[in-house]
This record gives sequence, C-alpha cells and structure tokens, in this order.
Amino acid sequence: MMRESGDLSYAQVAPGAPDASPLEYTDPRVFEWEQLGEPLFVFAYTAMVVGRQCLALAVVALQVFSTRIQKMLQADAKDFLMDCNPAIIGPLESYVCEATKAFVRCFPPVSIVVALMVASQLILCQRLFYLMIRHKVLVDFQNLAPYKDPMFWWVIITCVLALSHFIFHMICAEKMHAEHHNLQALLDGLKKDAVFFGLPAVFYIIFLYMSYDVEWLLLPLSKFWEEDPVWAQEVSSDLAFITENVARRTVLHGSSETALTVEDIAESLSVSAQQVPESEINDSRVGLLPRSGSRKPAGWISEQRQQRLQKTGKSAGKIGLGQFRSGLITRSWIGDLLLDYRLVDAKSREFRLAWILWVGITCLACLAAVTLLALQIAKDVQDIIRGQHADIVGTVVTSLNVLCMVAVVLRYLYEADTIAKSGWSVPTQERSASDPGKSLSSIQCRCSGKA
Repeated sequence: MMRESGDLSYAQVAPGAPDASPLEYTDPRVFEWEQLGEPLFVFAYTAMVVGRQCLALAVVALQVFSTRIQKMLQADAKDFLMDCNPAIIGPLESYVCEATKAFVRCFPPVSIVVALMVASQLILCQRLFYLMIRHKVLVDFQNLAPYKDPMFWWVIITCVLALSHFIFHMICAEKMHAEHHNLQALLDGLKKDAVFFGLPAVFYIIFLYMSYDVEWLLLPLSKFWEEDPVWAQEVSSDLAFITENVARRTVLHGSSETALTVEDIAESLSVSAQQVPESEINDSRVGLLPRSGSRKPAGWISEQRQQRLQKTGKSAGKIGLGQFRSGLITRSWIGDLLLDYRLVDAKSREFRLAWILWVGITCLACLAAVTLLALQIAKDVQDIIRGQHADIVGTVVTSLNVLCMVAVVLRYLYEADTIAKSGWSVPTQERSASDPGKSLSSIQCRCSGKA
C-alpha cells in the first residue's frame, strides 16, 4: 500500500531559491516500505534486536555478580564461580582461577558495550539507505569482516577465557575429589553452570557476527517492486550508485544560513558518484568495485541524471582520494549528513531528537556496565589488602577491560559530539523557514579525509 504524504519536505525545493530547478523525481507518495526507514521504526527495531541480547547478558551478569540471584535461578546451585582459595587448590592454581574468573565477570559488560556500538552503526546505515533509495541513490555499504575488527576479537578472547574458567574448575574438582562419591554430581553441576553461561555467549557472538553484514537488514528487492512496478522500473533505470568508500567523503557544504533537505544529500552523493577519480576505480587497496563488462565502478549515474546535474550547475568540482583505514569502520560520516542542523524538514528534526535519546540511553547503559566492574575492582582491592594476593591478577584483568571499555565509549562520545556540533544546534533558518527566498543555496561536494 501507499499513501499520500502531507509533508513534502523530503524533496521540496523552495520556489524562490537560487539554483532552484524542477526535480523530475520529486514524488509526494509514501510507500509502505518507506516506513522501514522511519526514525521510530529504525530505533525500535534495532532496540528490539539488541535488547534481547543485552537482556540475556544482563541475566548472566546478575548471576555472576550476585550469589542471591544465582540461587533464585538455580535453587540447587552452590557457587557459580570457583573458589580460588590457595589453601584448597594451590598457590599457582589460585592465580589461574582469579584470572579466568575475572574474564567471566567482564564478558557480559564488555559484550553489552560492543553490542550498543554496533547497533548505533546499524541505525545510521538503515536510515541513510531508505532515505537515499527513495531519492534514486543506492549506497553500497562496506561489509567489514568481523575478524578485522578489534572489538570483535576483544569479545571472542574474553568469551574463550571466560569459558576456560569452568573447564579449569572441572579439572580441579576432578583432581581434588577423585575419591569423592559425589564427584559425578559435582561435575554435572559445573557443566550446567558452563551451559548457562555458554549458551547466551554463543548466541550473542552469532548475532554480533551477523551484525557486521549491514545489508541483511535492508529492503528486499521484491518489496521495492511490489507496490508500484512502473515507478520501481523508472527509479532503477535512473539510480545513482555509490560505494561507501566514496560516499563517506561527501560533505554537505555551505554557509550556516543554508537550509537543506534530504534531496540535497541525494544530489551531493550523486555528484560524488559522478566524479570518482579514474585512478581510484581500479585501486584494490580501498576495496572498490572493479571495472568490468558486467559490474559498475565505485560510482556511477545515468546519462540522464548527469545532464540534470549539469543543468543545475551542481556537477562542478572534484572529489579527491581521502584516507582509508582498513580494519576499523565508522559510520560517523552518515551522522554528519543526516544530523546536519541545516536539514529543516520535519523528518530530519525527528531523527535528530531520536538520535539524542539513543545516545543518552547508550551512555547510561555503558556507564552501568563500567560501574559494575569498577565496584568489583574496589572489592578486589580490599581483598588484596587483607592478604589475598591472588586477587591481584583478577584486578589487573578487570582494570584492563574497564580501560578498553572507557576508551570505546569515549571514542563513541567523541564522534557523537562531532556530529552534535553540526546536528544538535538550533539553526537560524528554522526560526525563519517561512522565508523561501533564503531557504536554499547551492551545495557543493568536497573531499573529507575523515573516515
């Protein structure tokens, strides 16, 4: 189904604006699949996907950090974590025990932080994709291999070392209670604890692995065609195609008095697609599509669209080759485009407010995760003062994980603050949007070295 839209600000150009020109692809209709890109749906769907994982991890964290919660979940359980008393298991074994126990405690908070970071990137990608496909721009997002992301390896290593705690516990139990008649019952209980911890961990890692493939969340081709095949065919023949490596260098450029719409983002990306340097097309180092008889290069637009851009004078300028960082991927460039305060349409303002709320919730969740481990460090320090020197290893492990978590969150806040400088301000043109003569000026594309 599709309905008429009462808000044409997505593609509306002020009639008295300089450089204004009729845009052939302005269409007031709103298709059903467009709802998938609405701020409310994007944030709600992402929160649902991530929330299920965080809820499972939160239950594990409560069991790890609270004996009372553990007994509520498993009435017959005694100790979820191993007793690292050196008088019982030996001095060397106690250090191994404390180190692996620290990873058991660190895994849930670390995983929650990483899940929220990945979810923020998914939100930005989904929002940009649906806005741009509606305006005849197809962005090919880069799917980074998980094994190239340090955060993924951080989670994997923490999980493996956490599971090793239960294996170590079973080995020590079998060694110390070889003559004990309840040995099998003891081992069965330890296996139950390992499964209770391991299953949520494995499911979380599978989810995290799938999250690196951004496009699995995006619009199916059949959904795009089913409502209006004629319109879909026309759009497909006039699509501007651009890879993320080129799109990330597109910046909305203009004075602070410039009022922009989503249509301006689409035109900026179209210009970027038109002006991909020839040297970059065949450069395998930046992961661009190879030129061949069946595949297009990193940026491509139809001749009809090129002529339209030339008529409006927006095809001038060059797109240079910016820096590309392999192994790390950030979608802050999407935030720079979507959260620019000069975007005055209602949907852009709604997305800015929703993004502020999401960042606030993310920061609170990360603060809770860091606080949980900080309290554990304080408890371990007290134990060290009392003479439990094996806790030194656990304290070091927990402290290193806390430092990494803080570094990740600070990086996230830095990017959010960078976006905020352009997206959370109250622009002058929103107070004077009724003056169409000053609502739109021409946009240009320039190269940005920011990845």
